[in-house]
Amino acid sequence: MQPRCRVHAFVILLTCLIAPAQADTLALPNNLAEESCDAVSRDDITPEPGVPAELKLRCDERVVGSVLFSRFFARDKNPAALQAALMQQYRGSRAEKRLAQRMTCKAGKPVEEGSALVALPCTLLNGGWPHLVVIGGEAGSMVVAEGPPALWPVLHQVVTGSPIAATKPQQIDTLKKIWGGPVVLASADDIARFKDLLREGRSANSLRKFRESEMLIREALAIQTRLLGEHDVSIADTLMDLALNVSNQGRSDEAAALFRRAEPIIQRSPNEADRARLAGYLGLEAANRGDFAVARQYARSAVERWRKINQQGGVNAILNEGSEADAQERGELAMALNFEARMSLRADDVVSASAAATEALMIVNQNSDLPKWWKSDVLMTLGEVSIAQRRLSAAETYFNSALTERRQIFGEGFATMGVFTALGRAYQIEGMNTSAIISYREAFKIARSLPSTQDLFTIEELMPFAAAVTAWAQNVQDDNERQGLYTEAFDAFMMLRSPLIEKTISQAASRLMASDPDIAERVTKWRAAERAGDVASIELAQEQALPDEQRSAKVESQLEQKIRDARSLATSLKKELEERHPAYLEMASPKPLDLMEMRKRLGDREGLVSFMIGRDGAYVQLIKRKGIYIARVPETRDTLQDTVAALRRALDVQGGAVNEFDLARAHQLYRSLFDGIAPHMAGLEHLIVVPSGPLASLPFGLLVTAQPEGKDYSRAQWLTQRIALSHTPSLQSFFSLRAARAVSVAPKPLLAFGDPALEGARGEQRSASLAKANQTCRQVGPMNVETLLALAPLPETAQEIKKVAALMKADNAGIFLGREATESSLRRQALDQYRVIYFATHGLLPGELQCQAEPGLVLTPLPFQASQHEHDGLLDASEIAALKLNADLVVLSACNTAGGGKFGGESLSGLAEAFFHAGSRSMVVSHWQVPSAATAKLMTGMFEFLGPQLSTGSAPALRDAQIKAIAEPATAHPFFWAAFVVLGDGLFAASP
Repeated sequence: MQPRCRVHAFVILLTCLIAPAQADTLALPNNLAEESCDAVSRDDITPEPGVPAELKLRCDERVVGSVLFSRFFARDKNPAALQAALMQQYRGSRAEKRLAQRMTCKAGKPVEEGSALVALPCTLLNGGWPHLVVIGGEAGSMVVAEGPPALWPVLHQVVTGSPIAATKPQQIDTLKKIWGGPVVLASADDIARFKDLLREGRSANSLRKFRESEMLIREALAIQTRLLGEHDVSIADTLMDLALNVSNQGRSDEAAALFRRAEPIIQRSPNEADRARLAGYLGLEAANRGDFAVARQYARSAVERWRKINQQGGVNAILNEGSEADAQERGELAMALNFEARMSLRADDVVSASAAATEALMIVNQNSDLPKWWKSDVLMTLGEVSIAQRRLSAAETYFNSALTERRQIFGEGFATMGVFTALGRAYQIEGMNTSAIISYREAFKIARSLPSTQDLFTIEELMPFAAAVTAWAQNVQDDNERQGLYTEAFDAFMMLRSPLIEKTISQAASRLMASDPDIAERVTKWRAAERAGDVASIELAQEQALPDEQRSAKVESQLEQKIRDARSLATSLKKELEERHPAYLEMASPKPLDLMEMRKRLGDREGLVSFMIGRDGAYVQLIKRKGIYIARVPETRDTLQDTVAALRRALDVQGGAVNEFDLARAHQLYRSLFDGIAPHMAGLEHLIVVPSGPLASLPFGLLVTAQPEGKDYSRAQWLTQRIALSHTPSLQSFFSLRAARAVSVAPKPLLAFGDPALEGARGEQRSASLAKANQTCRQVGPMNVETLLALAPLPETAQEIKKVAALMKADNAGIFLGREATESSLRRQALDQYRVIYFATHGLLPGELQCQAEPGLVLTPLPFQASQHEHDGLLDASEIAALKLNADLVVLSACNTAGGGKFGGESLSGLAEAFFHAGSRSMVVSHWQVPSAATAKLMTGMFEFLGPQLSTGSAPALRDAQIKAIAEPATAHPFFWAAFVVLGDGLFAASP
């Protein structure tokens, strides 16, 4: 049994703790949360000469505080004089500097009559938790002990050397006097759990693992809110972290709601730094949504506020401590200036950007206590400024300096990738395409060494690489060399996927994990191992960035070993998951695609087209069985958005009639998208399109392939007449569908749901109906029943389904209409027994309902508010992905599944990915609501071509039905036939 020492005096305490190794743990009183506490000495930090080593204070084996020692000699033993001498000694001491990096403190207060003991009420910078610093001294040493308020009896004993005599209620009264009111007595477990969650969440966010970060930060916020309350100033930082994380995922409406929740809390804060940070965070959110002018205004506001804080003596001075502004506030000013510089670049104000970034660099150079990577961030901005000034040599110098800094801190990892992409962009702008390609090769090499290539690059980071490849390929005569260049570019296209699709798949994976305890246990351990490695990497970088006198070789060695162990464990756990649950891993962490394998999945007369659409340009990629080709598209994200919006306006009913469709504009868009690869499309009979960005809201079949003559729609040369078309959400999705053929044919022909029992207005009043039940932000949980009931009924869909059932020779047992068209009815079916699953109902999109993060299909809701997702009447995409299907075809004959809403057709892509993961191999979906007669005619025509056994591929069948509709003047307008598109493997036809 390990020996323990009982403390009666400070000298005895030290004797016990510097005793032989077997006695280096000191038992201490329980804290006020009734947790068992002790102290252990630290041998990883060199103490001041002549004083004992620092101690770690633990409760329930969690480190919650520390004890620091320094020399102290007081001439006057009078308690008041001794207190003054202690505080004078403390100010500016090594202990104060150490603690100031973690907390802010108010003026100290005597806590015991006739004693020199001083207590400082503090607030941790990380989480805003109340924290207590206790200072005392005798026998030539000053003792500084710190920990949460619940640690008060422990802190008292380690500082005075004597157990506290007061009862627990008396101790709580003492804490109230120190704080001037009640104080939270959080347990060590709660605080440690919060710190771990927030640290891991911020680490994940910095590595662009946004969905994982969101989960962790939400859990941290729940702990904080439970203990501190919903309106405590301390939760504001966590709310802002969560808001920015959500914004990073493209969910601006949710981010705005979180900022609205945080703002009144921050306005009540006595700390001006909270308002300065809010301005900076709001600026980052505005930049995420592309509103750079507003972002620049917020950046300037943040700079002004941080300047004021620095001029007034910093946060500690505002809190009446009286010390000067420390390095943290100066560093925050530097980072605000750095952000202002980047937003000034967006406004083409290079002079202002240069001034702000230069000042930021001066600040970080003058403050060695700041995190080293802050300097690399500023160097990166100065590199971007130099690019704007067309000073390549200066840009290279700044970027290479940033690369040196980041390599020294982080090694070859995520942080260094951004430097290589920035260097690549600099070279590409100057026409040095070879150097640009080499830089990007380095970035991709690092990316392939990381656990996942998802979310590592943004479109804007990859656009210069596509530009360099296409420019260089034009000068290459050898076709093999050109194909090699295009093959490299395939990696860039492969790494891009819609954030909404990623969100949908992540939620689907979470549902699957929740339904299988074995998956849940293994995934939890795998993710924890990955996070442990990520956090240890950042902690190692922080340790290595300390001044030499504060660095610990032992700590660095321990962290390096922790990183190796965590990564080894993560690899092992992922391998176990791959062996036991391959479907989950394929969904949650798909492997990078191999181009040669992708080409093998294509037929001789098939082509696969995808797009990279950026702020300043766009590129198209065509993959065929015998080669790959990339070309520039003379459009930008904004011009494509405008063109698609203009074409879509002609597809909306206004005043009971459709608008004139712009054939010339549809032809110009066709030329913009396909002229660069037109020679390589000759002879193709089936084209699979990955319609990213604005293009996701447009059915490609309505593009016009030749200059129109007149306005006769039946004589226009539509793309759907030239070639069978399929759409697919992503390259990964198409590859997976082609790689996994059906092993059996479902025995039943049709399962259909339509005409849900709803009560809202119809037609053009649909928006007003939605607004009625859309006054508040949708929270996590079942959908509000009033929201669904406010939607318009769709009685005509009943006849549509009955006609399709007749063609499929299906009986009524699989048809659910009206009040029978519920989620419960769906879940009672053996879904894998149906070849065709048909939904004729509303689709709801993110952005159409406040804070709705994923798309879904509306079924008949319960007459009362549901308590579970599974019966609330909205079949979310993540719920769909957890279903078990074996369907050759799923039809979504829904209202507006792809056209409206903030994310447009990307919502449709999220639904499609969900159905593909569930087991569908092909889908037919509608981009807008088509009149019932035209819909029934088109669907009837398609199923006539398909036949009861689906013997014809869905893409050719839909094409033939559309050609038939175009030939009739009454339905030749694309409004009547172009809404429906095939998603997935459009040539797939299962054998009976």
